[in-house]
Amino acid sequence: GNMETEDNSTAASADVLTDGQELKGQLSSSSDVDTFVITAASAGTIEVAFDAPKNSSLDYFYVQLQDGSGNILAAQETGRDTSFTAGVEAAGSYFVVVTSDYYYDGDEYGITASTSSVVGNVETEDNSTAASADVLTNGQEMRGQLLTSSDVDTFVITAASAGTIEVAFDAPKNSSLD
Repeated sequence: GNMETEDNSTAASADVLTDGQELKGQLSSSSDVDTFVITAASAGTIEVAFDAPKNSSLDYFYVQLQDGSGNILAAQETGRDTSFTAGVEAAGSYFVVVTSDYYYDGDEYGITASTSSVVGNVETEDNSTAASADVLTNGQEMRGQLLTSSDVDTFVITAASAGTIEVAFDAPKNSSLD
């Protein structure tokens, strides 16, 4: 059906997400963990769309996209509908994990994951060092997300000759705070 099963709290018991199709879920308690698996056929991107049961500025849900080793590729804390996209470097199984956040809501939510083989405009994790840096293409926007206050995103661009490199940064918030 299109409803999660319990117990789906681990990767081994994850409910299968069909590419582009919504599955309904519900956190039975503030400690419930709902885990879903999506298979990417190749390197590219995975978009996760979360249909929240409410429209709140408070963080009721923590939605994560993880690789097979449990590394968080992208995540959102939310009390409303949200979506995010992460780059994946290889074909394989990826996991969407939904947990309660600062607040708890036991109402039904929807989760959809969609894969794409298009590579190039979303950062990949782990890109924290020069050796694992994501490649920037001249004039093309690259989207990224800092997962924690200690996350480092590293990008590299190759210049064909001496000159000036202009970097444009589009911050997600318009704030005077650093």
